[in-house]
Amino acid sequence: MGEVLAILICVALSCGLVGGLLVVRNQAMLADALSHSVLLGIVLAFFVVKDLDSPLLMLGATVFGVLTVFFIEGLASKVLAHDAATGLVFPLLFALAVILISLFARNVHLDIDMVLMGEVLFAPLNRMDLFGLSLPKALVKSIVVLIGVVSAIGLSFPVLKVYLFDQTQARLAGISRLALEIFLTLLTALTIVNSFDSVGSVSVIALLVGPSMTALLWVKQFKKLMFWTCLVALVEVLVAYAVAMALDFTLAGTCALVCLLGHVVALLLHKNRKSV
Repeated sequence: MGEVLAILICVALSCGLVGGLLVVRNQAMLADALSHSVLLGIVLAFFVVKDLDSPLLMLGATVFGVLTVFFIEGLASKVLAHDAATGLVFPLLFALAVILISLFARNVHLDIDMVLMGEVLFAPLNRMDLFGLSLPKALVKSIVVLIGVVSAIGLSFPVLKVYLFDQTQARLAGISRLALEIFLTLLTALTIVNSFDSVGSVSVIALLVGPSMTALLWVKQFKKLMFWTCLVALVEVLVAYAVAMALDFTLAGTCALVCLLGHVVALLLHKNRKSV
């Protein structure tokens, strides 16, 4: 069970960091959109390679993540509001993926239950040898993704800070909006694809948005937001794991519920503090 908890923690930290970037830009719905739409890229790539461990699944997800952003931005700039465009694009792509799974992938470990709820309790069964140790593949991939996300955000932190909080200064400094959009999309797609097989889209969406929304109530500095988002994500995963194990609940649903309750409690405390 320790390996299961370690996988959950790595996924929660990766999702929290990436989700914090999206929440700061008031694009929480984009996290939802990407977490659904990249599934179509995963499914189509799987039909080509017939291997759930192939790196081409990551490539397919990334391509459809970028396409999702382009579709949303194209519709938002011409005929629809941004949130309306988001609400139109991601159900379409997700529905296509679910239809393809139900029709052509019934006998493989790429089914609707896995996509929605995940099977993190079974993740330790799929193992690999690394440096003489037998480790779950999901844990190894989650650690690699977490290191990648932390490194990417750390190296681009000054540019991200300017871009996220001062668009005018970013333009004057020659920062490319398109390049950063693609950068954020790649980070999100990378995190989501790694998380799908282990925790499912329900937990991915909750962990992408919940911790950062909760932390944003209490801090206004970008660096502090990243730190507190990670802390909130860690606490919520630990609580969800303890509750799920004690009451024999599904981990994915419990994680989503704890994220919601955590935000509600934080919101009530924040309002009470302001009224005093």
